[in-house]
Amino acid sequence: MDFKNKYLKYKKKYMELKKLEQSGGAGKKSNEHTKAMFMFTDASSVYSKYDKKYNKHDKGYVILGPPGIGKTTFVRNQSGKKKDWIDQDDLFKDLGVKWHFNMKNEKDFQLNYLRADYMSEQTRSLGYRIIGALFWEFKADAIVLLPLDLHKKYLSKRKDLNLKIVLDIRNYLSEHAKKNKIPIFDSIIDATKYLENL
Repeated sequence: MDFKNKYLKYKKKYMELKKLEQSGGAGKKSNEHTKAMFMFTDASSVYSKYDKKYNKHDKGYVILGPPGIGKTTFVRNQSGKKKDWIDQDDLFKDLGVKWHFNMKNEKDFQLNYLRADYMSEQTRSLGYRIIGALFWEFKADAIVLLPLDLHKKYLSKRKDLNLKIVLDIRNYLSEHAKKNKIPIFDSIIDATKYLENL
């Protein structure tokens, strides 16, 4: 199973766990203890590497969006010697955020995504701007949901993505945006322009 399919499988499980939690059933499925034993370490060497490729700003931002909307393509197509927006997947890999660690365990599953929230907040606080899909309850600065027909067109070219799971993620992000009063945009460009002009 490739990385994208694993990610989608985990995201689907996450949404199922959130529904279970809301119905009062979370934590009752398994008595297995967490296997996570991570520690906080100095990430300055990782951020130093990113300083050479990406601009730091007076204010950092985080944009979230479901798979298949062109986040990676957008990041790669930025012009200039130093780019403004960082691909969350690349950064988190370098920071050691293992969001797929022991995913069968509910506690580890939650901890994986809570680490993603922590690293998103840390990165934003340092003045970086990132775009990605990994979060637990993180309040992003913007969420991008392409018009459904366009998103389905993009997804038709992605054999590594499951349409039903991506549509579930879209719905969850829409609910998350409404709950947290996060602005929703129908393109990455519109979201970045809005944030860059705040």
